[in-house]
Amino acid sequence: MKISRIETIELTVPVEAPLRFAYGVHIAFTRTIVKIHTDEGLVGLGETAASAAQVEALSAPVIGQNPFDLEVIRNIISNRFYWSRDPLVGSAIEMACLDLMGKKTGLPVYRLLGGAVRPHINMAAYCFYRYPSDDGQWPAVTTPEEMAVHAEDLCRRFGFRTVKLKGGVLPAEEEVAAMEAMRERLGPSIRLRLDPQSAWTVETAIAMAPRLEEVGLEYYEDPVAGQANMATVRGRTKLAMSTNMCVTSFEELGPAAQIRAIDVVLTDPWYWGGPTQVKALDTVARTMGIGLSMHSGIELGIGMAVMAHTGVTMPGLTAAVDAHYHHLRGDIIKGPMLLPENGVLAPPQGPGWGVELDDDKVAEYVEIHKSGVYRNVYVEANKTGPDAHRPGWFPIIPGW
Repeated sequence: MKISRIETIELTVPVEAPLRFAYGVHIAFTRTIVKIHTDEGLVGLGETAASAAQVEALSAPVIGQNPFDLEVIRNIISNRFYWSRDPLVGSAIEMACLDLMGKKTGLPVYRLLGGAVRPHINMAAYCFYRYPSDDGQWPAVTTPEEMAVHAEDLCRRFGFRTVKLKGGVLPAEEEVAAMEAMRERLGPSIRLRLDPQSAWTVETAIAMAPRLEEVGLEYYEDPVAGQANMATVRGRTKLAMSTNMCVTSFEELGPAAQIRAIDVVLTDPWYWGGPTQVKALDTVARTMGIGLSMHSGIELGIGMAVMAHTGVTMPGLTAAVDAHYHHLRGDIIKGPMLLPENGVLAPPQGPGWGVELDDDKVAEYVEIHKSGVYRNVYVEANKTGPDAHRPGWFPIIPGW
């Protein structure tokens, strides 16, 4: 079997309501769908945040390769020059190749990756401060009480037993108050996480730590920027420190462990270079005594399937997985969305990733993307910054 053609499709899927984070606002998710065609007529699916132009330029040399030769393909893409080392392209190609391997053999990818050590992955509610939706269906979430109600609603709808707050938006004291309100409303059995996105200074992170220790966080994710600063905070709190910012590659893992900057690393099928690299990280992290969670890649249905298939094969992935997915208004796959039930998600059954594209849905979101309606709303309302609701604002990190 040989790769004969690589097709890319850029599309944009709206979210329920504008999601605020330290660097701006999400009003929709734009992704590139990768379809690898073979000389045998099989088509493998992947998705990524890289642009279609990036994927096409960097993946062209793998035409003619066998999709089973993942190491060969990874080297062809990643070692052409320093600009080719962006993992977002290689990871999407690997995803599509694994899908082809499954379709060729008739096996689900989790079996190709070594078999499922658990039947499903645990999922976390992903809570954001947000603006109200234009249609009035989804209210604003700004105060601690509103955030606690929002978290409770997500737990009720999807059965989540873990809740994460994306911070770095409001002053630190207000975000800690939101964590306290969530603990009071949700009770002691729900695991809580806070991610200020490195928007706090070391002094702020240390000052907030005692209150967060009382809340009882599962882990304190990237309150500050850089491994040295993370280690300083780690030395002043009992909370476990986690990251998807100061450790995003194998080269960064060893130094962080040596200075005790982190207790948990958040892996990611995109930023770490693909599912097989995530599997390697699982082994390395367990060997080093570092805990493992999984970071959201702002995924659509293909990506959600990738996370589920990969996650069930990882012995060290005992923490619940982050996902933006439950904020989407729709998806591109056939059938229902891959939303968690009772807080868990099982890998879709069938060969490969177990999902197929819905051509009508794809066409709808391609047209939305081409129309630029979300880009125009986002940009034209505020030409000087990334938040149309705050003209003139731009992110400053650290902010508090």
